[in-house]
Formats: sequence, C-alpha cells, structure tokens
Amino acid sequence: MSAGRFEYRVLGALEVWWDGAPVRVGGPRHRALLAALLARAGTVVSAAALAEMLWESPGPRATELVYVRVAELRRAMRGISGRAVTELETHDQGYLLRVPEDAIDRWRFERSVAEGLDAARRGDHQAAAGRQREALALWRGVAFADVADRSWVEAEAARLAELRIRAIEALGETDLAMGRDEDMIAGLVALVAEHPLNERFWEQLMRARFRAGRVGEAVATFGEARRELAERLGVEPGPELRKLHLTILNSDTAGTPATTGARRTGEPAPAFEADRAADTAPTAEPTPATGETRHTSETPAAAETRRSAGTRGTADARRPAKARQLTSFVGRERELATVDRLLATHRLVTVTGVGGVGKTRLAAEIAARSPNAWLVELAALEQPDLLPDVVGDALGLPSHRARPRADLITGHLRNVDGLLILDNCEHLMDAAAAFAATLLSACPGVRVLATSRERLAITGEALLPLHGLEVHDARKAGLAPAVRLFVERAAAVDPGFALTDETAAAIVASCRKLDGLPLAIELAAARMNAFAPDELAARLDDRFVLLDRGDRTAAPRHRTLHAVVDWSYRLLADDERRLFTLLSVFAGRFGLDWAEQLAADLFPPATTARLIAALVDKSLLLRESGRYRMLETLRAYGLEQLAAQKTLAAARDRHAALVAGLADTLWNERVGNARNRWMHLLDTTMEQFRAAMEWAVARDDAATAMRIAAALCTFWHSRGQYVVGRRWTTLALTAKGTAPPAVHARALSGLSLLTSMQGDLAVSRTTGQEAATIFKQINDLRGYGLALRRLATAEGFGGSIDRADALSAESHAVAVTADWPWLLGWTLTQQGLSASARGDWPRAAGLSAEAETHLRDAGDPEALAYARLLHAEAARNIDGPLAGADGLCQALRALAGERLLWGMSLALFYTALVYGDLDRPRQEVTLLAAGHELRRTTGGGFFFWLADLQQQRLAHLRKTLGDEEFDARWEFGRTRPVTGLVDEVCADLKVA
Repeated sequence: MSAGRFEYRVLGALEVWWDGAPVRVGGPRHRALLAALLARAGTVVSAAALAEMLWESPGPRATELVYVRVAELRRAMRGISGRAVTELETHDQGYLLRVPEDAIDRWRFERSVAEGLDAARRGDHQAAAGRQREALALWRGVAFADVADRSWVEAEAARLAELRIRAIEALGETDLAMGRDEDMIAGLVALVAEHPLNERFWEQLMRARFRAGRVGEAVATFGEARRELAERLGVEPGPELRKLHLTILNSDTAGTPATTGARRTGEPAPAFEADRAADTAPTAEPTPATGETRHTSETPAAAETRRSAGTRGTADARRPAKARQLTSFVGRERELATVDRLLATHRLVTVTGVGGVGKTRLAAEIAARSPNAWLVELAALEQPDLLPDVVGDALGLPSHRARPRADLITGHLRNVDGLLILDNCEHLMDAAAAFAATLLSACPGVRVLATSRERLAITGEALLPLHGLEVHDARKAGLAPAVRLFVERAAAVDPGFALTDETAAAIVASCRKLDGLPLAIELAAARMNAFAPDELAARLDDRFVLLDRGDRTAAPRHRTLHAVVDWSYRLLADDERRLFTLLSVFAGRFGLDWAEQLAADLFPPATTARLIAALVDKSLLLRESGRYRMLETLRAYGLEQLAAQKTLAAARDRHAALVAGLADTLWNERVGNARNRWMHLLDTTMEQFRAAMEWAVARDDAATAMRIAAALCTFWHSRGQYVVGRRWTTLALTAKGTAPPAVHARALSGLSLLTSMQGDLAVSRTTGQEAATIFKQINDLRGYGLALRRLATAEGFGGSIDRADALSAESHAVAVTADWPWLLGWTLTQQGLSASARGDWPRAAGLSAEAETHLRDAGDPEALAYARLLHAEAARNIDGPLAGADGLCQALRALAGERLLWGMSLALFYTALVYGDLDRPRQEVTLLAAGHELRRTTGGGFFFWLADLQQQRLAHLRKTLGDEEFDARWEFGRTRPVTGLVDEVCADLKVA
C-alpha cells in the first residue's frame, strides 16, 4: 500500500485504507454512497442517478439528501486525510470519484487476470500462475457485499464473479502445464463440488487424474460429470469433455501427440488448446452413401461412441486450427456480448465497419471463444467462384471429383451445430451472399457470422455496425479502450512508456484524431519509440505519411493506414468515388440537403441521396442523429484525392459558399421563432462554419469570413463563448479582401456585442459606433437599431447609466419606426435596467412589464427571460422578497433550458438577493458563488453597479458567517450543478 492516498477494496465487504491502514468512513449510508461512486469510478454520476442507487423509491428531496451525503462523506475523508478531498469532484452533471488504477482492488484484480492470461499465451506458465494467484488473493467474498442486494450492482458483481472463475480456470491450466497433477487433485475435487456445472473444472480433474496415472478415476470422473449435468440440466457433456473422455478410453492405441514439454506422450491435450497446429488435426473423408464424415484415425468403437451422442453432431474434431493472437484483445466486451445476443436469435449476423476498425480481430476472438466455430479468411481470395473451395479447405473437407465442393460442404454440415465465420467479404459480396443463403437453407444447425464493409443484404440478416473505440477525455483517459490499446502497444516498442498526467492529453488527442480506429492507433503507438506523445499528436494531420509501416506479415492492403482506406475506395463505383471525395470537405456533421446542394453540379438530388445511402452501407459515412459524418481518417484520404485531382480548392470554395449562404439565412432568422432551430443546428454543426471561415481567411475572402462570423456572434453570446467568438470575429474582420458595407457592419456589430459582454468598453464602443455609422449610411434601419442597443449594453457594463439610457431611447425610437416588436422589447428592458440602477423601481417594473407584452410572441427566450428577471427584481424591491418568485423561477428555468450561461449568472445573482432579504446567508453565498463561476468560465463581465452591490454583499456575508463557513459555502456553490440548483431554488421559493 502506498502512503498518502485513499485505497479501496470492494471484492468483499467495502474497506477503505489510508496510508497503509484500514479506516472507518462514516456509517452505512456513507458506505453505500461510496460503493455507488466506486462502482462508477472515473465516471460522472448525476445526483439523480445516485438517489436511485441509494433508495429504491427516491422521495422528492432525495437529490438534496445526496448533496448532504456527499458533503458528509467529504468531511469524513477530510478528517481522515487531513487535506482537501480532491479525488471526489463535483461537476455540472454530478459527482466523479477519481481513483488511480492501482488504488482499487477490482481494477488490480482485472489487470492481474489479464496479465496472467497474456503470460499463458506466451507460454510463460510460471508468470501466468503467479499473476492469477495474485488476482485470487484479492478476493474476500461477494463483490460489493455491502450493497449486493441493489439492482445497480448485480451486473458488475456477476461480471467480477465470472472473471474470478475464469482466473481459477486459467490457474488450473498453468498448474497442469507445469506438471503439478497430483497436487491439484484435491483442490479440483472441491471445485467440482462447488461448481458442478462448470465443465472446465471437470475436464481439468480428468486430466490431472489421468496424468497422475489414475486412469480409472479419470474415466469415472466423466461419469460423475455426466450424471451431474443430466440431473441438473438434462443435457449431455459438451464436445471438449466428450473428446477428452474418448482420448482417455483410446489412450492405449491412439495417443494424442504431446504439444508442450510438460505433457507426457499419450496424454490428452487440454481443451483450451483447440487452436493446436493444423497438421496435428486428423484428416477426414466423406462417406459417399451418407455424406457423413469419419476421421481416418478414429477407431470404429470411437466413431460409434461419437454417433451415439445424438443425431445432431458438433463436428468439433473437424474444426480447423484457431491461430493464437500475439496481442491482447482490448475494449470490445460490449460488442462481443452483442454478437452473442444476435447469434442467439439470428442465423446470419454481419459485422460491418470501415477498414481498420477491428472486424477481423473481433471475428478471431469470437472464433476463439466459440466451442464449435470455423474461421474462414477471404481477404486474399481474388476469384469469387473459388469461395466454396476456401471454405472447404477451412473445414478440412477434401474435394471430390464428381461432386461440387458446395454440395460437399452442405452435406458435411447438414446435421451439425456450429458457427461459420466468413471474414472480409466486401470484395466478394454476391458470391458470399449466395453461399451464405444456400448454406443457411440446407443446414438448419449452422449459423453464419460475416464481416464486411457493407451488409450482405439477405433476408433475416442482423447487423452490428462496428465503430472506433471509445476515447473519453484526459481526466478519464485510463478508462478509455482506445487509450488502453495505445498505451499497451506503445509499451511494446518502448518499455518505459506509460500513461501519466503529462502524457494523457496528447494520447487522447491522438486517439481522437485517429477516430478510435484500432489499426490506426496501433500504427501510431508503434511510433512511440521515435516521438514524444505531443510530437506524434501534432503530426497526425499527415497521418498517411507518418503511419506508413505496419505488420510485415499482413496482406498488403492491411499493412498501412493508407492501404486500408485505399482498398475501400477502390471497391466503390465511379459515381460513389466522386461523391465520397467531394463530401470530404465537410468538416463535421452535415445534412442530406447540404450534400445535395454541394453536389448540385454533379448529380440531381435523387442520385445524391442514393449515393449517400450506398456510402453509409459501405461504412464510408456514419449516420448520427439524422446527420452524416465522415471519419477523420477517411476525410483525410478524400481531401488527398481531391488534391491529387487538382479540385480541392474548388470543392472547398463550394463548401464555403454553401456555409456562407446558411449564415445569411441565420442572420435574418437569428431572432424570432426560428431561433431555437438555428441554435440546435449550430450546436451540432459548428465545425462546418469554423472550417469554412478558416478557408475563407486563407483565401483572402473577407466577405465570406465576415458573413459567417456575423451570423455566429449571437450563438457565441448565447453559449457564453466570448473568448472564442471574439477571436474568430476579429480574424474575419482583419482578413484580406473587401466585403460589402452591410456585411462589414454586421461583423462589427457582432464584435461589439461580444466585447461588451466581456466588459471591454473601448473595443465595444469603437466597433459598435463604426457599425452604427455604416448601417445608417446604407439605410439599414434594423441593423442601426440593433447596433445602438448593443452599444447601450456596453455602456451598462463599464460606462455610464446616462449614456446607456440615451442609446436605449434612440434604439427604441428606431424600433418603433421599423415596427420591430423584438427590438422594442429589448430596448424597454434596457431602459428598465437603467431605471433599476437609479433605484427607480416603479419605472423599472412598468418598463419590464411592457417589454414582456412585446416579447411573449417574439420567439426569443433570452430576451423574455431578461424582462421577467427585471420585473421580478422590481417586485422584490417594491413588495417584498417573494413578490416576484414565480417570474423569477420562470426566467431561471428558461435560461437553464436554453443553456444561456451569462443570463443564468444574472438570474442567480437576483435570486441570491431574494435569499438575502429572507436572511438565509448560506443560500445567498451559494447562489452568488454559482453565478460568479458562470461569468468566470464564460469570460463574461457584469454590470458595474451590480458588481459593486455583489462586493458589498460578499463582505457582509463573510462577516456574518465567518471565514471558514463562508469559504465552504462558496466552494459548494461554485461546484454545484446549475440545473440541480435551479430545481432546488424553485421548489424552495414556492414554500418559503
């Protein structure tokens, strides 16, 4: 145990250790909370989810109780450690318990089991046994025993229990491999008594007794196993156990050749060595009269025993060799479970996905886990009509001079239960589909698993699209399958390589740039002997040049990243290639209508739609939430093809023009009933707008860059992205080239808005006044009125109330002339805000009420929320603290629902003043802290008179509560999820 940190044990009753010694952390309710956080360690768990985990039927105040329990747990852990509990983090979405990988026994257990299995695959049985014993020594009882009756832990506890069984099985195999036969027998007898349905334990006991010279006991063991299975399940022993029984019975005349130095001549091979070399497998020949296969090395008595097992055979001895994988299998546990589930209900399952996503590796893992499976590699097959021959060879089925190979295969498998895996079908689609359909029709016990970059398109086919491995962010990097794969493969070429706080961000960035594709990640990790992680990440824009060396033994088209993508591209029809390359200019998600507009010069809309569907089917496009996206690796290849064809600039020009047109529409519809639709669109497609603006700047196309920036300023303001928005808008305004006056004025006005919200009065005044001048010169009345309103906001942040009032009045006059209700409502609110700064609350109340009447139907939840906030604040000052509570909560919920972060900060400030009037200082500090944190994270400023008022309140509250309690409440409010805080406040104010 290492000093100075918390460590946890959940493989049994929950134990917490600090500095090498067990400690007590709270009572049963705190232990249950800690167990829930440990079950989801490294993941943010919402307060609502924790409430459901802790109580079967959470009451209305359950979420609030969770906050209390977390605070108590922190206090207990702080009392033990004598320091702040930094590992228990508060996030907007909930709570996260950060646990180092070696600080919780279940992760150490899983790692030891995996390392033991890896050592066994390498033939290092001593190391394998040591690692499995280390793993099993951690086990103290039922996992999460304190909360074992809770539904949320059942699956995890069951998984860990199953992994423990696997570790015991693996330890048995290594002990057998090292010749510990006699010493194992007593333990195996106890294991079969405890787990009578585990055939692996029965098999190991049979082998141990046989190798110890107890042949009779070994044979009798099979009888015991058979009785247990018959009585408990009504089934016969499985193929491996039956095969071992036959081998023991025939050991005097037909011994199995030894495959390891530890195994004696004539002893049975272990079941897990079903992947023995192909040249040790018996040959088989069909019986012409029946189509049945008899092993040429099989005695008549053994053949009869095999037939007596039932009319539906297993064909286990005919199974081809399964190659041992040289590397571990990372991050596909969920997909393996999905394949099992699909194969249980469908006889044909096709795993689809782009090249390099890991279809073949998944297929190999499924074959290795399946008791009766044949893996048929089709990647090297060039002639479709030879497909039956390749399958026949994989089955060990010789050809016949008078019968087609396909007929021999169906006859061979007609009465067999098994899984045929056809790997890499994409270049043989018609032949593979026809063969699969024929086989499934003729052989009712056979299931087919195909891997391909597109589906076989046969009736009854179930699909499993395979995507890249999950990446996560740097804080949870160690839990991400993509990162685990990268680190494991990098350590293979650089033994000193490790995931650290310093390398995590660069590794995550590399995995994300490579779309989580296992092949790309492995190729990149193999370069870690030459580059630092940040150096590699910075160079992956040239991934095809950098990742040009792969497995020398792989097929040429699977050897490099470029070759894998090139293979998929060459399988496309000409029109599919043309559209694929053109679509690579899209930088993120895009809609079908966007694709149709982009390709309008190439294809009519119906043709584009058909080709889009074909590219989705062939795994070259992803469809997510109604939009399409191209993996970055595929996109890089497409851009490379456009550059080679000397059409890249033209394609990017078309994309920029398309996005600029969307931006013009957005400018015209940024307020009103279309606003929410545009906000949602920008939330999901912002990459397109940024890419188009970046290209326009690079092309000295100032007009296009300004058109896009001007439209996005409202979005950047709504999402509190003032720093990002200011940088991009400034970049557009300083781009080379000329822009029409209206476009220039729009961009200037947008920059005025963003800088005013930052409290940068100098820049906001300059840009706002210039925008107003241009709008006035070109007689754009609405643009002029909007520029004046934004200038009024700037004065309110850092100038003078008088100037703000004068600008609001002028903007109001323009709104009346232009008959623009939205601007009328805004200017009335702005004037009411100035009245509030002077303490003229009756005027503020009247103006805000009038503003609400104009804004109710304007379709702008932000403007309406500000009017309601001001009205509620006026009511508080005139009629008492709760007079405006309903309007205040309406505004809070609207702003939270729309994710209007700066507006939320203002609403929380006004709400804090309500609690100040109610003399509830702790709640007031919490709300002031939450609002302040929102302004800090967005880079937003505050109205100067409200900033002064906040400083006065904070000084008073610190004096009232004392430094320690004030600081605790401030930290509590700063880290509270805002949505939960809004719910709590609104529930509280209704009963206060």
